Amino acid sequence: MKKIFSLAVASLLITNVILADDDADKKFRFGLKVTPTPTWLRSQDKKVVESTGIKFGFGFGLQLEFRLNSTAHFVTGIGGDFLGGKQTFKNGQGYVLTKDNAYVNSTDQAIIWERTPLDMNTDAGTERKFYEIKSRDVKMTYVTLPVLLKLMTKDIGGFKYFGMFGGNIAIQTKYRATDEIVELQYNSTSNHFETAGTSTITDMRPKGDLIPFNVALNVGLGFEYNLSGSTSIFVGVNYIRGFINQYQSNSDIMVEKLKDNLNNSIRPATAKQSGFSDGVQLNIGFLF
Repeated sequence: MKKIFSLAVASLLITNVILADDDADKKFRFGLKVTPTPTWLRSQDKKVVESTGIKFGFGFGLQLEFRLNSTAHFVTGIGGDFLGGKQTFKNGQGYVLTKDNAYVNSTDQAIIWERTPLDMNTDAGTERKFYEIKSRDVKMTYVTLPVLLKLMTKDIGGFKYFGMFGGNIAIQTKYRATDEIVELQYNSTSNHFETAGTSTITDMRPKGDLIPFNVALNVGLGFEYNLSGSTSIFVGVNYIRGFINQYQSNSDIMVEKLKDNLNNSIRPATAKQSGFSDGVQLNIGFLF
């Protein structure tokens, strides 16, 4: 967050120098905004994973506007967005963790799946444990660059109304998840793995499964109100719809129907994943 804030401040200072000329306000404007943003993770395969909750995210940024004509403006800038979502897993997905809660990837798992349930349990001991995942609560941080066309009315009693259309380009700088999990423990009497208790595990980051960037549709409506001279306050509401799955479509860590496959000594198939970041963004800021 500190890096994003420093970058935004530096960009603002540079822009302030460039736009210092009074006449520049006719062609260029700049400002700062805050962006409360309810977000969720959309799934394209609801039989496997489903969105089950909204995270109330937040963002801030520098906004730049370049006047194309009396009604059209090109809008860009840079900002930091803190987003997230909640998902429920519905196909018995699970993963293997080391004693330090590090994921065991598919290459290392291959050795495990060749063994019988008893061998797996003996091998696991204090070194590896098997878990089914029930739900995941995700927090993500992005550096975002909007690219928008803004169409604005003429002044109407101090107000100007606008619509905008375009997209966002975003780089993911942080990802953290809290998983609700069920441990699978070996029962020597039944010669099967059985579910133990439900618990949560925090600060998880499946590095090999993440896609570290996003491209999204960005459309919105709003208004500006002139306060004095070239200074205006603006308020807008934008719909953000992600185009890129934020996970690999097939996981390198998570597998399908973990318990059933463990008990039948079958190598599990890699789990399908789907998480597209969507949101409704409230933009409040000042333009100078």
